[in-house]
Amino acid sequence: MKLRRGLLLCLGLLLLAGCAGSSSPFTDDFSDPASGWGAASTESYVRGYDSGRYLIRIDVPHWFVWTTLDRDYKDVAVEVLANSEGSNDNHYGVICRYSSKGFYYFAVSADGYYAVFRRLEDQPLEPLTGPAMLRSPVIHRDGSINRLLGVCQGTTLTFYVNGELIARLEDTELTDGAVGFAAGTVEYGQTTLVWFDDFKASKP
Repeated sequence: MKLRRGLLLCLGLLLLAGCAGSSSPFTDDFSDPASGWGAASTESYVRGYDSGRYLIRIDVPHWFVWTTLDRDYKDVAVEVLANSEGSNDNHYGVICRYSSKGFYYFAVSADGYYAVFRRLEDQPLEPLTGPAMLRSPVIHRDGSINRLLGVCQGTTLTFYVNGELIARLEDTELTDGAVGFAAGTVEYGQTTLVWFDDFKASKP
């Protein structure tokens, strides 16, 4: 009996260790408004399901809006199709390791720039790829669709846009958390709309 209890205890501990930060793969084409992303509407922004996609609309400058899924991952690849309308003075992308401690944000802009950001607690977004966003020719500009893939694996953060590697760096601050996507306007930005589709979270 003692042996059996010991085996059951070990099995339980293994299951807990395996489940922590290791949610199963997830895909969403946003056809179901109850799939878990929620919706919100304020004077500054609107976010929610719209015509089989997910929309974030921001009507004020220097604003940042995100939504996350109630699934925790440690090592994860987060992918989405996204494009914007309105002002090119924006940024949009995918999130990994979101928690009360912060998150990582892999972003591009409609005018062809990119960055990998880190946000710790309530601090501003901090670019980890340099002092400012960087230009890349692989980013589709002026409202065209971009395929964004952010990979958080161990201490390595890797960013692909349209199948091309554009950034790889190391950071040790955040180890696990939820996944999601976001959009923002810059200091002098005007109204921007960002559409998201075909979201995927999977093991790298």
